Amino acid sequence: MSSTTEEERAVELAGKAFVSSQAGKLADAARFLREATSIAPDHPKIKAGWLALKEEEGKSELLAVCRTWARSQDEEDGEKALRLIKGQSLSKEEATQAMEILYDFKGEDDILDHVTGELLMNSGAQAWLAKEVQERPTQIYYELFERGDDSIDGLLKVLLNRAVWTSDETFLQGHRDMFMLSLAMMMEEALDHPERAMKGIGTLLAAHAEHLKGIIDADGFDVILSSLDIRLPNTLRSQATVATVKLFELAPDTAQNLISKFVISRFQRSTADGLVVAFSAAAAIFPIAVTAAATLFLTEGFISTLASMVQSKKSHKLEQAALELISSACIDKNCREAINRHCRDWIDDIVATSTDKRRSNLAALVLVKLGEEQPSIGGPQIVIPGAIGQDDLISRFKSMVVSSDTSSKPDSVEALAYASLQPKVREDLAGDGEFLKRLIETMRHPDAQKNVLFGGLTIFTNLTAYLPIQSEEEKKMAQIKAYANTQKPTDPNVLLDETHVTLRCRRVLDSGVVPLLVATAKKGSPAVLTQTLQILLSLSHGKTHRGVLAQQGAVKLLIQIWDHISTLESASSGTSSFPPSAKSNCAQSLARILISINPSHVFSTGVALPSTSAIRPLLSLLSPSETSTWQLHAFESLLALTNLASLDLDTQNHIIRSCFDIVCDDLLLSSNELVRRAATELLCNLMASPSGLEKFADGSPRASQRLRILLAMTDVEDAPTRSAAGGALAMLLSFDLGVKEVLKQDRGVEFLLELCRDENEDIKYRGVVCLRSVVEVGEEGIARVKGSGGVEVLKGVLKESRRQEVLGLGVETLKILLGQ
Repeated sequence: MSSTTEEERAVELAGKAFVSSQAGKLADAARFLREATSIAPDHPKIKAGWLALKEEEGKSELLAVCRTWARSQDEEDGEKALRLIKGQSLSKEEATQAMEILYDFKGEDDILDHVTGELLMNSGAQAWLAKEVQERPTQIYYELFERGDDSIDGLLKVLLNRAVWTSDETFLQGHRDMFMLSLAMMMEEALDHPERAMKGIGTLLAAHAEHLKGIIDADGFDVILSSLDIRLPNTLRSQATVATVKLFELAPDTAQNLISKFVISRFQRSTADGLVVAFSAAAAIFPIAVTAAATLFLTEGFISTLASMVQSKKSHKLEQAALELISSACIDKNCREAINRHCRDWIDDIVATSTDKRRSNLAALVLVKLGEEQPSIGGPQIVIPGAIGQDDLISRFKSMVVSSDTSSKPDSVEALAYASLQPKVREDLAGDGEFLKRLIETMRHPDAQKNVLFGGLTIFTNLTAYLPIQSEEEKKMAQIKAYANTQKPTDPNVLLDETHVTLRCRRVLDSGVVPLLVATAKKGSPAVLTQTLQILLSLSHGKTHRGVLAQQGAVKLLIQIWDHISTLESASSGTSSFPPSAKSNCAQSLARILISINPSHVFSTGVALPSTSAIRPLLSLLSPSETSTWQLHAFESLLALTNLASLDLDTQNHIIRSCFDIVCDDLLLSSNELVRRAATELLCNLMASPSGLEKFADGSPRASQRLRILLAMTDVEDAPTRSAAGGALAMLLSFDLGVKEVLKQDRGVEFLLELCRDENEDIKYRGVVCLRSVVEVGEEGIARVKGSGGVEVLKGVLKESRRQEVLGLGVETLKILLGQ
């Protein structure tokens, strides 16, 4: 009875397989047939089902090739399958079925690994793998681990894609299973490719650390910390560093306790191998948790015996690990003082006598970091005590950057990044064109390490840095603070004045730094982009630099970075990994450049960069803030918008829609003269748009109020403001509706007459243009001008002016008034 029931079940499954096959769901069909085969392998309907499935698969060239490859395991068949997958748009079913067919492959195979990685970019293949991970996690993990890096990368993609998991519970369990398997793999002795397992640990911790609480114990933490060993490959160490960072974020107290035990236990055993591991881990911890690492470093008996202990072991790797630790510890002032007291002679000796360039350079880097800091405006002054002079160290590191030896470049760039805090070193580096050129080449190299890129950007940031702008109140507070600290206020170093900094900026600009910034910005990390923005802000300070910045792509780059930061803020509800000043620096640099160039050269029709893309960054500078410089930023933004408004009607209308109210209702009445002037000039340019005219002449109370303010701007002390207001009125009055609205104002005509009396010929001309428009509309206009003394004013204009345009137009207007 039971065999009949089993046979019925097998036939039912064969029927489901047929339906799935006809629907194109080949993976489902194969699954039904496998289950049916396990029950009744010789049943004719099941055999027929397999034949039908094979026929359907034959309609897909990829599946046919995968079948052939699975049988032959020939490299040429694998290459053909890879060509059919790579860069192609596969259906979910096709990708899923290909994964099933190729699952029977075992062992490491480069082509199979590549194919697996490509297939796992498809959501169908990802869903299949997610299901397999739920059912047999250990088997799946070990088989993909053995296949290779691309297969593990594909597995991690699946683990991070919530959409391919059936529920939150399975999603969470998948993380925990794969994380525990990765940890277990790292604990195996003589493991091949440990970086694959560590990548799983680091990636999962970085993405979903909260899912992994309670899994890592002391043994697991030891595995991760041991992977920071300087003797291990950088690929493994970098993943271990990511994992360590996340562990400190997840449970800082626990992590601090475990790292202390890890280091101290190995220090107490005092074997060379154990010390290398301990020092490597402690060096990696310093940038992550400075306070915790410094506490450990300053433990009684640690730093005082460090040099003698290392020297007694006579191990080159231990010496290097100790120097790595000391270099990292220099981030903390107390640690620097302790190193100077206890390790200075030893470090000097390594620099002077070591035949190993790596260790000698590392020791020299430490000497730069150990400089004694003297308070100074604009940054610390670093004095290098000891037998080796500062100039010798700087010359040494510069020559390393210029040389073709790539191994020494990371340390040399880092050392110069520290040293370039000094004004004297800034002058030296900026004046060496060959050094700047080779530094840029080093940073642009495809294999450049992240620390080389960051260190190089730090150098350029320091070379181009201006002293911060201080308000009078801030200057007074700085003086009070100096007196309170019993220090006499000091003048800034002469090398930090505007002349010297601008010259350094010019040299940096001429070296080709902007194309470098455009290229490196594609890497997009907040640290890189923040430094990029600081450099561009400094370079844009000089008016003569702005054309070059625009030509080399700075405008497009700034707009892209501003949009990038804004997108991140929107996605994370206003929070950002960028500092608060980043967007402001970005917008300010953009404003400065757009003030000084012809915008049509950047936003021409042949360039895929619309002028409207610059408006949002510029508008962000118009809102008042607590900074003492916001009015300066608003002024620069208004000038840039005025320049943009000269482009075309579309740009004008976009500006009007975006910011007309804040410009006319707020900034036009600003207490700052420059802001008032720039706002009036912008309104003048916006009058070229019918939308701009409507804002003053649509007959509404609000338009009437705006017109009253604009008329009042013709009577201020600042001549450029009066001129811009007169220009705006001249454009408004060229339309009869504008004349009608001015005549409604109590003293509208009187303001126009005052323009005609202005000593400035340009302003006088604009006043006469306005009067001519008023008298042309008919009797009402003529009567109002006459009644306000217009005839006498015009006679005075004709008597005093020497400008032909004023005289000609004045005569015509006077004739109309006199009825001639």
